[in-house]
Amino acid sequence: MTKPTNRFNNHQGFTLVELVVVIVILGILAITALPKFINIGSDARASAVQALAGSVRSSIGLVNAQTYLSGNGEDAGIAGLTFITLQDGSRVRIWNGYPDRWCDGVGTLQQGFVVPGGGCYLSTAGISFGAFTFYGFGNGQIPGGNAGWRIESAPNPAQCSVQYVYNGVGRPIVNSQTNGC
Repeated sequence: MTKPTNRFNNHQGFTLVELVVVIVILGILAITALPKFINIGSDARASAVQALAGSVRSSIGLVNAQTYLSGNGEDAGIAGLTFITLQDGSRVRIWNGYPDRWCDGVGTLQQGFVVPGGGCYLSTAGISFGAFTFYGFGNGQIPGGNAGWRIESAPNPAQCSVQYVYNGVGRPIVNSQTNGC
């Protein structure tokens, strides 16, 4: 009795042409997927900006509630400006019930932010804070000269930022710019 033959039994491996075709297909897949992986950095920066904006909004609401319940704090020697002390011991410059637009105001509301020695009232110099740099009011780094944070490593740092807009009247506005991330 003869053994049935199977045409696949004689196949010893892949030919060079088959290997080249597989490599070309893998290359095409990699080229189409690569832009998605490159864009992850931009998405991460945009998410960080959105998260910081949410944190700032929450923080200013909490500070306003504290000033409403406990008073405006210690006089800062300038009309409308006071200091309050938070539970963690941080001193925050307050302007008519909300954090002022300098690093010793709204800047101090982010955990781990350190106010430079001597303070920073009326200073537009940048202060590094993790992936962000904080700029006080009147600077040329945040759109409109507003106070805020930006990511310096972004392709367009001014448009990858959180703006803090407050002139001492009404409620502060927190805007996030992510189209430059």
